[in-house]
Order: sequence, then structure tokens, then C-alpha cells
Amino acid sequence: MKISIILPTYNRSAFLKNTIDSILAQTFKNWELFIIDDGSTDNTKKIVSNFLADKRIKYIYQKNQERSAARNNGIKKANGDFICFVDSDEKLNSNHLEQISNGIKEHNCEAAVYNYDIGFVFPNKENNYTRKGMEFTFPVKPNELISVIIGVPQLCISKEILDNYRFDPMIRVGEDTELLFRISEKFPIYYIKGGPTIFEIEHENRSVNRRSISAELQLITLKKMFSKNHPANNVSKSLKRKLISEVYFNSSIDYLNEKKMKGLKSLFISIISDFRSKKTKFKIFLFLQFFMKNKSNYKNYLKNE
Repeated sequence: MKISIILPTYNRSAFLKNTIDSILAQTFKNWELFIIDDGSTDNTKKIVSNFLADKRIKYIYQKNQERSAARNNGIKKANGDFICFVDSDEKLNSNHLEQISNGIKEHNCEAAVYNYDIGFVFPNKENNYTRKGMEFTFPVKPNELISVIIGVPQLCISKEILDNYRFDPMIRVGEDTELLFRISEKFPIYYIKGGPTIFEIEHENRSVNRRSISAELQLITLKKMFSKNHPANNVSKSLKRKLISEVYFNSSIDYLNEKKMKGLKSLFISIISDFRSKKTKFKIFLFLQFFMKNKSNYKNYLKNE
């Protein structure tokens, strides 16, 4: 079995060396690494050049097209039987690929999606947590799949599948869930046990840090997924309303703090999208508070949301 690793990066030279070092330390040796530089303007190329003596490592530069296009570019080049994904601010335990390969072998190397846990590490180490993967029965239930978060770095997918399914390059948030919905119509999603062996190192230079902007991008994704011919449209109407309401609420937070009408509009849509929500009374309260003069108190209501 050969595993291809796709690592998209953009101006993350400060983190990239640690990520590559953790890949080189793998106990599973039959891997190849494609570093897709998505138009970096820092010294990413210089950092990577120090590793290119290892012929398993390939560097590809492209004009900035966002991470989904970068991952697709790597998929096209990949020669492995399975493709795993790593981001440039993550570190792997030395047994990461070995644990994945063992999990795949338990399913007889079946063409499928394999998912696993990921750890999140914060500078103060007080808020560290693990996001679990999940075992799904086949056929996958739409309400189950839409209700969990399985990020791209939690995925190892058969090359046979990815030859026919790619990330939507127009989606910037939720590209993982959107892809899984399309794949899960025909292929199973298996869970590899063993705890997290991949860790995201939290920092300020995240791709999307502002909550409202992230939510707005997520709304674009949900609207596409809930369109007529998309498999995610099979999610129940009540759950769709709940998800849309939550995302509109999240999109309102930053703008409400800044006393912008855009936040009030998003909050109103959130209320009417799922009026039976337990949060409706609180949302109405926030709506009314928007017009109050005491801005500091208003911000206090939002700070924990």
C-alpha cells in the first residue's frame, strides 16, 4: 500500500518545517508528499527546498486559487492507493500513517472514505481538545452526516474514489462535508480508532478567523448543498431550518458588536428561519438591545456567544 499526502499551503512558512519534519518521522515509509504552494508570497519555497533531496517530496507552485483547488491539483498528481490530507499548521505523531494503514487493512483495503480523530492544541494548552471521527452505517443517513464535523485533515480516501470526485473549488468553508455527501451516495465511510495522531496547532493566522465571515461562507455552502440535485438536499426540512438559523446567527455576531445593520438583518433571518428554537427569546432580546444606547452592555451579552 502506498499513501499520498496532499499538503496545501499559503504563507505558512513559519509552521511548514515542523509539519514536514513530522511527516519525515513516520514509521510507515511508503508515502509521497505533494506540497501545493497556493501562491505564497513569503519564503515557503525556500523552506521546502531544504527537503527536496528526499524524492518522496514534491513541490508544486500555483497561482492563488484557494485550498480546494490546491488539493485537487495534488490529487491529480498523486500515485498512491490512498490519499490523506494534512494542513501546513499541523503535526503528526510518528505512527499517524501506520495507524491509518492498519485501519484500512482491517477493511481489506476497500475503496472507501476513512476518517479518524484530530487534536487541537492551543498556545496556553488549557483549551486543548479532540474532535472525534465517526463510524457510519451504509447507506449513510443525510441527517447524521450533516450533524457532525469531519475536517479534511481527518480524511484518507481511496484514490479510486478521488479519481472521480474532487473538492468543489468554489467552496471555501464546508468543502469537506460537501464532498462527503457526494461520495457517500456510493461508498462507505469507515472510522479508524486509536485516538488522535494528527494535531492542529492553533494560531492567529487561520484561513478564516472572523466569525461572521466564516458563517457567510458557510451559508454559501449550505445553499449549494440544499439545492435540488445535491444529495444533501435529502436532509430533513426541520434540520435544514435549524442549521440555516444557526449560521445566520453566527454571521450576525461580529456585525452586531459593531452596531451594523447587516448584523440585525442576519439576526432577523435567524429568528424567522427556526422560530421554535430554544434561542429565539434570546435572539429577540438581542434584536431589541440593538437599539439601546448602552453599547458596552450589549457587547457583554454577545461575548459568550
